[in-house]
Amino acid sequence: MYKSIIHILLTAVLVTLLLGCDGVSENPRQAFHQVSDVPIDLGVFSSHADLVAFVAQGTLNIAKTDGSGVLAQFKLNETKVTDIAISQDNRLLAASFTTYVVVWDLVDKVRLGQFDVSGESEFAKTSKIAIYAHPMQLLVGMTDGTISVIDFENKLTKRIKYHDARVSFLELGAQRQLILSAGHDGVVNILNASTLQPTFEHRLSKRVTSVAYNLSQNLLFASDALNEQIILRPFSSEPELIKLAYRERFRWFRAAAFSPDGQYLATGSSKSWWTLWDVNTGQEIDAYGIQAATSTALIVDMHINKERKLVTLNSDGIIEYWDINILKNLTR
Repeated sequence: MYKSIIHILLTAVLVTLLLGCDGVSENPRQAFHQVSDVPIDLGVFSSHADLVAFVAQGTLNIAKTDGSGVLAQFKLNETKVTDIAISQDNRLLAASFTTYVVVWDLVDKVRLGQFDVSGESEFAKTSKIAIYAHPMQLLVGMTDGTISVIDFENKLTKRIKYHDARVSFLELGAQRQLILSAGHDGVVNILNASTLQPTFEHRLSKRVTSVAYNLSQNLLFASDALNEQIILRPFSSEPELIKLAYRERFRWFRAAAFSPDGQYLATGSSKSWWTLWDVNTGQEIDAYGIQAATSTALIVDMHINKERKLVTLNSDGIIEYWDINILKNLTR
């Protein structure tokens, strides 16, 4: 552990020096800590980023984001986890495997059950999940583009094949009235949760690598695997499209999050930094290097709260807190 900390500190100095040459500024970091001594395979924050769930060495871990302790650990019989999700009330935890999903109760720390899922293709595998409580509802995306909505209260399953390739993003909007999805076919859409009919659709030229939304501010961000990164206003009569502006020929975006006030967008790249953007113009405000224990570290999830505090989780199992208010060029 001691060597790991020394490695992190030395790597941080090196990253800062190297990225500084490209205009990456000093980090507005407040604190950081390590939740895993080994690299993580998957990791997600809860809806308010007070909990973090991650898979490492065949174990599914749930911990407090502030580093104050591990809440639960579940040993996995199968190591190939395709996705994990926490319900908005922090009560339920779900993990998807090749053809089934397992759900746990985080309060009672018990396994609630295993649920088989399938797509239209016999070769389809799970790719994305989302879970909700009160009443319990499960969304499952498949590699053939199929989306299933499992309503446990009414013992009902709806299924639609809206994408032509792997589902890469899947969430329910507020009040569970809308379903947001995206796929490797380049399609980003919003569906009516009751009818599963589309209310909004946008097509990118390549597979979608990251999505963020803030529907209360009428904002939807999508990035493809090449050079199309856009901010949309899906509920406007004439949807406005803002492209992110940067000097490079292309960038690859791994994660994204809007600020609750809709003023800023944070994105994680395929390398060891994150970037802050002005939502209204698409202009880059600045980029900041992350703490890293390995040369391949990248951000796997991020969240901004109402106080404009950003929390990030990277593939080295390191959580960092950032205060974007302290930047001189951030003004209301």
